[in-house]
Amino acid sequence: MGKKLFSLCMALALCLSLLPATALAVGEDAPGTLWVGQTKITASGYWKTTDDGTLTSNGASADNYNVHYDGSGTLTLKDATIQGRDIINEADPIDYGIYAASTSGQSVALTINLIGSNTVKGYCGIYVGASDGDSTLVIQSDTNGSLETSGNGWNGIGLLSDSGNVSLTINNASVEASTEKAGYYGVSVKSNAGSPTISLTVNGGSLTAQGDSKLSGIRYSFQENATTPSISLTVQKNAWVKAMPGIDTAQSMASKPTPQGNGIVFDGTEGTVYGNVTLQDNLTIAQDETLTIPQGSTLNTNGNLTNNGTIVDAGGTLTGEPGGIIVTAPAITT
Repeated sequence: MGKKLFSLCMALALCLSLLPATALAVGEDAPGTLWVGQTKITASGYWKTTDDGTLTSNGASADNYNVHYDGSGTLTLKDATIQGRDIINEADPIDYGIYAASTSGQSVALTINLIGSNTVKGYCGIYVGASDGDSTLVIQSDTNGSLETSGNGWNGIGLLSDSGNVSLTINNASVEASTEKAGYYGVSVKSNAGSPTISLTVNGGSLTAQGDSKLSGIRYSFQENATTPSISLTVQKNAWVKAMPGIDTAQSMASKPTPQGNGIVFDGTEGTVYGNVTLQDNLTIAQDETLTIPQGSTLNTNGNLTNNGTIVDAGGTLTGEPGGIIVTAPAITT
């Protein structure tokens, strides 16, 4: 009997080893290491934020909280003020506003739900990184929530994967990301994989990314010897993106991504309308900025545009009250 049972176990083990690998179940790519406001979070719970941006569980509950973690990779911020430990060099996870890293050998995915107005600051405002596998960050809101995040020693938002793909998605939220440190970026999305896919999507809402005075608001980075890297910038559902002083890639020989979808993208002072856009969030065109409506595109200001600069109608369609200066240019044809 013992020999038969042993043989059966061995056969079962062999069959299981031959089964194809499956995708990670929900929550299996949750951060293995998660720090928020100088607190290491290891399980689900509720916290309130203090005046200095740290977390406390005192008095926190499902009805009264600023930070909630579900234990499976979803973090909810509700009128939260979060501050990492004040340091600008050689930081540890405690120094980041939000720090999320993968479990060894796995991808990492963090979802941040926004309720109300939220602020996150630290060495890097928000960091999501994987040594193996993909690195994914989703910032979203069902209630027009907003987030301001900044880094005093690195980037406002930083995503990194050493061997996989990188993805940043914003859904129906207003996000401002900036750096206070010379030489860094508002948003940095980086992969060291041999053939990476690096994507940035704003699906409703807006993204304002401010780099230092000389470096870009949004930077895509990958190895110089990477083969056929795929980088993309997508705007949907009337979203808009402003990257100041602009958008770039770490490799000079790599072209910047051509925006796709239905929205507005400012690459520095030059903005372009893509597809048919009806503004849902307030957008200001600064005095030195130009927004072009090319042939085939339409812009309905919908009462949400402040034009202190110049709108160039290059064969597109403009409706609503634009204000400011309007220039009609010949449609560009090829």
